[in-house]
Amino acid sequence: MINEQDYLDIAWKLFDLGRGINFNNRQWLSYSLSLLFLRYIFDLFFTQSTTIPNRLEKLIGKIQWDDFTRSSNIGEALDKAVNKIIEANPDFKVVLSKTEFSRIPERTLNQMISILSNPQIKDNGFGLFSHYATISESILDFEASNQKFGGENFTPKWVTQLMARLVDPQKGTTIHDPVCGTGGLFVECAKLLSQKDQDFPQLLHFFGQEKNDQTSKICQINLLLHGLDPFKVQTGDTLRDPKFMKSNNLEQFDIVVANPPLNTGDWGYEEVDRVDKLNRFRYGIPPRKNGDFAFIQHIIATMKPDSGKAVILVSPGVLFRSGVEQDIRAGILDSDLVEAAIVLPTNLLYNTNIPLAILVLNRSKPTRKNKVLIIDASNEYKKLNRGVNSFDTKNIDDIVEIFNNFEKLDKNKSGLAKFTSLQDIENIKQHDYQLNANRYITAPRIKVDVEEKRVELHYLEIERLHLENKMDQILEDIKLLR
Repeated sequence: MINEQDYLDIAWKLFDLGRGINFNNRQWLSYSLSLLFLRYIFDLFFTQSTTIPNRLEKLIGKIQWDDFTRSSNIGEALDKAVNKIIEANPDFKVVLSKTEFSRIPERTLNQMISILSNPQIKDNGFGLFSHYATISESILDFEASNQKFGGENFTPKWVTQLMARLVDPQKGTTIHDPVCGTGGLFVECAKLLSQKDQDFPQLLHFFGQEKNDQTSKICQINLLLHGLDPFKVQTGDTLRDPKFMKSNNLEQFDIVVANPPLNTGDWGYEEVDRVDKLNRFRYGIPPRKNGDFAFIQHIIATMKPDSGKAVILVSPGVLFRSGVEQDIRAGILDSDLVEAAIVLPTNLLYNTNIPLAILVLNRSKPTRKNKVLIIDASNEYKKLNRGVNSFDTKNIDDIVEIFNNFEKLDKNKSGLAKFTSLQDIENIKQHDYQLNANRYITAPRIKVDVEEKRVELHYLEIERLHLENKMDQILEDIKLLR
């Protein structure tokens, strides 16, 4: 029986074979997952052939996985098999096209086939918790944690698990991720619902968009290996070319989850007349050099009008930056769309040590009408190797419990409740619509944490720079008036 260490070994060996091969990181990740997907297709046919389309069934009956181990030219044999599979089932064209295994050295291909020929891979079936799914997750983990993939399309599990718990998908929910990367947020939402209902794959509807075509392909393979078909994943720039449209308007969803690019300057400011033809920027045009609020406003526009909910991973500057971003934030708060702002620890992502925050947006929050829950969870973490921080189960449970039940909890007890505040929007307005926790939470920490103080200094430094910029703008205005 294959165990956890076995499939971690399989994932690591596949990942490690990419060292020294002349492919970029996304290409190698794509090849590894494509070959795993081929193994999945063959195993699925021989185990549950009724789920395979008829044309593909006839084809796969003539090709077996073991044929590749006996081939004198594995790359050519794989390429022919891929072409025949696509011809028999065009639905697989997106995930298997442009996969030329013959570009990989024959010796490396032989090793890859050998690694994936472990007969026990299919022992626990197919779907969300299968070995195929776990191997796929592990390969993505290795890529991100070793920073080969840069981490820009990968949100670690400890973050996606928290975001899924906060958004709490229900039966029949439509879920959209406008920057879906490799699909980790979809997977965690599915896992969460699977704990409530065994029919979860048929009870969630996933809609994702990803700018990079290679990453989009990886996402789709990852979702297929988790048994989450059907889904819709489109390739394209979400801000410049949103793909999910209905009657010339943006399609709207029950839930939106997203980890947009942080502080990006490449969001389309120069093309704003064209980019905003869908009236997404109703609260204001974001600044040229920072598109945080471009993504946030796009997400608001894709939330269902009466019940839509969103959980967004953001830069903490979103909570307090001044200028036009303050005006946009004020408009969103005055519309009573913000349910919670959660300050997170630093070093949660593989590719940056910037502090993070989560915005929870909700069009229907009757118990918190005209209020915002502000949670300082910057001290809720455990340290991993190489300076990376993560959440353990207790950290996530504590944050979710505070989010769900803060009004019922004893605020005098120690713990995260002491670092949480439910604020009226009128009071937030008096503080320049700022949502940073240190404006509203003054409870002292029992112990002094050097890392926490470093984060606080980081906040203050950012705030100082923005105040200096504001002073410069005022001085320029004074000069113009003279």
